[in-house]
Amino acid sequence: MELTPAQFKRSQLTWEPPDYTSSYPAGFTEQGVAVIAISMDQVRAAGSCHVGLTALTYISRENGERELISQEPLTDSASHCLMTSCDSVHTDMLGRAILQAMEHIPAQYQQNLITVAADKHYLKQLFRKLPQFRSFLEYRSIDKVLNPYEAHSLGEIHVKLAGTPAADSMALAMDQATALAHQEYEAKTAVQPLDNLTPYKVFTDCSYRSTNNKRYLKGGRMGIGGVSEEGFFFHSHYDATNIMTGELSAMLAAFHIFYHGGRQLIINTDSLGALTFLLRLSHSRASYAQWVAEGVQNQEVLALMEKLTEAIRERRVIVKHVPGHTGHGLQESSDSVSKMHRHFPGQVVDKSHVSEFNQRCESIITALSGCEKALRLPCPAWLTIKPSAIHARNRLWK
Repeated sequence: MELTPAQFKRSQLTWEPPDYTSSYPAGFTEQGVAVIAISMDQVRAAGSCHVGLTALTYISRENGERELISQEPLTDSASHCLMTSCDSVHTDMLGRAILQAMEHIPAQYQQNLITVAADKHYLKQLFRKLPQFRSFLEYRSIDKVLNPYEAHSLGEIHVKLAGTPAADSMALAMDQATALAHQEYEAKTAVQPLDNLTPYKVFTDCSYRSTNNKRYLKGGRMGIGGVSEEGFFFHSHYDATNIMTGELSAMLAAFHIFYHGGRQLIINTDSLGALTFLLRLSHSRASYAQWVAEGVQNQEVLALMEKLTEAIRERRVIVKHVPGHTGHGLQESSDSVSKMHRHFPGQVVDKSHVSEFNQRCESIITALSGCEKALRLPCPAWLTIKPSAIHARNRLWK
């Protein structure tokens, strides 16, 4: 059946061009609108997140002018444990910064909606958490405002900083936010006197499984793991045949992940062989020099081991032996996390399996250790100690 023009109903276009002076930015007039540009940066280390924030306010006019309300940006910084969600803490910081910045905006610019340019993720979280902000704010992503090639809507064009003199001030504000985050990190992790150190316990373990699978060139699959008293955990895996090198690698990884100048790190292990060898490296400089001279270790491993042995001599790090499989919750948790690398389907934790793997680890840790929550911290792949000839001198090694 053919379609004829008679079968189509006539329609009239009723669309009219929008009035941009009353759409976006809302109430945009010749006097311009107020914009709050907020930059945030963070430093994560040893289970904590250190945040720096700067807020710069300016007037955005239709002719392209950007007038700074204050030459000096508002600043804020904070630190929190990663067990507390970053979404919650950073969103609250963002809300406080917006309210503080609004106090400096002239009254005539508060009659129309104020634009906030910040990290889009935290802005969405803020507007969901506090819908009251929608009555006087509208938001834009800070990336689009600063990107000279980003112009998806009229909103970004009207408040864009790229290509304007105010962009230099915003760049300085972003650098200041980064500096504040690092200052917060340095203040919280600064080296403290020995009497003021806070004890912090970590339990480490290693698990090894031999296999004839040709996929594993060294004849086996090894997993290392560690669990802290707060519920943080780490795990890593590699091919090896000497389980004691895995025990040492787990202790070195615990030092790398959890140690800072304000803690007295207590590393617990069920391996007497790895424990005595580490103490020998710490207190016998001849043994340490011979171990280094063999030249089989990664340079990053050597540099970290130097720091660990020095911290042990200064009593800033204490290594202890805890009997394995005696029912200690954290020790059993670390043992189970390391064994997961042996029993996980396919024996290799591929990228597609990492989420499921971590969920299993979290369930095991919360069940065995009694921690309310478990959270994984990244473990560098280079933290792998290789077998050494000096190991043969340790009678507890085999």
